[in-house]
Amino acid sequence: MRASKVHLLARTEPRNILGRVQTQTRTLLLIGAAAIALIAAAAVNTRDWLLYNHTPSVPIGWYVRNGDIKVGALVTVRARDVAPDYAAERAFIDAGDRFIKRIAAKVGDSVCASGDAIRINDRTVAHRATHDSEGRALPHWSGCRTLSGDEIFLMGDTPDSFDSRYFGPVSADDIEGIWRPVF
Repeated sequence: MRASKVHLLARTEPRNILGRVQTQTRTLLLIGAAAIALIAAAAVNTRDWLLYNHTPSVPIGWYVRNGDIKVGALVTVRARDVAPDYAAERAFIDAGDRFIKRIAAKVGDSVCASGDAIRINDRTVAHRATHDSEGRALPHWSGCRTLSGDEIFLMGDTPDSFDSRYFGPVSADDIEGIWRPVF
């Protein structure tokens, strides 16, 4: 009995070692695959197709890149491109510092800024403040113009959104992406 026990151990031990080696190999392969996936995910710039908005100027949530430049479309623009002085004062200097806003007017639309009122096609659509919630002066522009060329007028969904009511019309070339909500 004792001999057969030793014999059985000797017989099953290589199988156990082989099983452990296979398990370790699988584990290492899985870890390697996970590491490659993480490196690949880090290499892919999710800003090219996925965006999380955490500000109240448009609904908070996830957005995917998709859509056409049209009134009502949600777009992102870099803060330093559309409002360079404001961006510099508030340290919005990174390329990732951007605004997500709706296109409120496009080529052919009439846009007017007079006092605190913003009008699009002779209809008052918003009002603007002179100072932000921290008491800092906000930029302003005044006048009436018909948007031409590639100009668009951007507005957030909230009354205190920092948008074209303060920095005026922008070039459609400044649009970094056109977005739609995931949910």
